[in-house]
Amino acid sequence: MKACGRAASSLASTASHASLATLCSAALLTAAPPAQALPPTIEEAIVEATEASYPIIKALDAQAFPPFAAQVGKILLDIDQPKLGKAMELGIDIFNSVPADTVTTFNGAVKSAFADQKTATCNLVPLPPTSTVDRFKAIASTNVDPAKLKAFGASWTPVINSLSKTDTGICLPPVAKLDELSLAQADVGRAFGRPELKRFFDYSGPLLKGEARLTDETLSLLVAAKAQAADATTQQRLDFQKATKKLEAASKREINKNLRARDQAEVQAKAAAKKAEAAARVAAAS
Repeated sequence: MKACGRAASSLASTASHASLATLCSAALLTAAPPAQALPPTIEEAIVEATEASYPIIKALDAQAFPPFAAQVGKILLDIDQPKLGKAMELGIDIFNSVPADTVTTFNGAVKSAFADQKTATCNLVPLPPTSTVDRFKAIASTNVDPAKLKAFGASWTPVINSLSKTDTGICLPPVAKLDELSLAQADVGRAFGRPELKRFFDYSGPLLKGEARLTDETLSLLVAAKAQAADATTQQRLDFQKATKKLEAASKREINKNLRARDQAEVQAKAAAKKAEAAARVAAAS
């Protein structure tokens, strides 16, 4: 049955699955009770969300987005700088926990996605203003361990340099390339260190609740957010919302599956250790 779900994957749409489709249909017809459609895999959900986000990203307004991004950035930049710097350092720890081969593979996906993208002719998507980015950089340079910054730069600067971008915008690759890039990005997320993630969320969650100030200005961002991608159709927005909900559900399923696998591995490891201890006691007594 799982093969049926995988056969439906858009990543395999160019292959012929007539025989497999027949087997799947037969399995569905003979199942008792009638089988429900399998939920999408995490890969399928990522691709669907990426493709649904494409028209939204493409519709971002070059005039409206930068000031909106600056307002969002201001909420964080108003946090006490040493505390914000600590959160940034914990975030950098997450990226520094990714194995070198995973970073290299991801950089290859980035290069492939942007290989044919030239800033003079591509679809440019607006970026946050450099003034906002520079303020975050200044806080990092003052509050983050220089050795960690150096390690981050050594690993991730080649990735950043592979992007086709200007100071104000970044090229939007074709949707097929963006699919590949999103899947590669998911692999990076899977490679994040669990302890580093926990430390980051344990610290940044309470920090945001305690330090981020909700004012009339920040509440107005809810209205401003709706004005972003104004050219996207209602249907495109609905499709994006539906796809992101599917992705959230698929992510939760994968997390729970991984937790169950980890717990099972721990149980098996403890059982093996007890067996080894027992064998050692027998050997010592004989």
